[in-house]
Amino acid sequence: MIKLEGGFINKVCLVNGTVVKEFDNDRLVGISSAQRVANEARALLIFGGTIAPRLLYVDGPFLGQEFIEGELYETKARRGEWVFKVAGQCLRKIHDKYSGGFMPRLSYCSRFNEAIRVAGPILELEQLAPKFEPPWEVVEQWGIKYIHGDFWLGNIIGKDGQFPRVIDWEFSDIRSPYEDFAIAELWIFREFPGSCADFWDGYGIVPNQSAINSFLILRCVEFLATTNIEEYVLEGKDGFYHNKISVLRSLCLRPFAQ
Repeated sequence: MIKLEGGFINKVCLVNGTVVKEFDNDRLVGISSAQRVANEARALLIFGGTIAPRLLYVDGPFLGQEFIEGELYETKARRGEWVFKVAGQCLRKIHDKYSGGFMPRLSYCSRFNEAIRVAGPILELEQLAPKFEPPWEVVEQWGIKYIHGDFWLGNIIGKDGQFPRVIDWEFSDIRSPYEDFAIAELWIFREFPGSCADFWDGYGIVPNQSAINSFLILRCVEFLATTNIEEYVLEGKDGFYHNKISVLRSLCLRPFAQ
């Protein structure tokens, strides 16, 4: 058994050539391990063998999947390789799998209000009062699509000369693609300045930046809702949750793009 890279939320090992994920740490993500197993299994059945690993088995909190040879795109990018256009192509392939109407505004507003309630002590400490006010007409024009839910370069793996595979589908679902765009903004564009033009070239369409910013506010508040004020205060200033406060400050103080 070999422990693989990643595994911040789950345990991930290579066992006899099979990648085995043990889903755990529900408190860190706010979604039960059973639901995350179901999400990942469904996605691997849909995308496995094309842009995702093949599903091999599910056994309680354990999920076995095909081992993909190659290197994480995050590693490639930090080495200076310009992988962003292919990353955009990957996301477009996911979103093109399904298109439908639109998520009710109330469902997103309810999510935001609940996250604000839970994260309230931290936001009050930091004197922040974020609002979730996306341009709904734009969001609804995009409808709902199959989304990955955690789309960043650390979840793309592949070898030179081959189209990569996308891993870690436990947050996948059918919702607004702006959720994926927000995570790309958070963990790709802000980490690698200048990358967004090539990413959107690969994706084929440039989404509305105001809507991306709004959904990034939603996601940052939801991240903060997975901790408590005691743990937040003990975390270093460069920690995961303090980073989300920094992002919220930049979004709340910076006028949205038109």
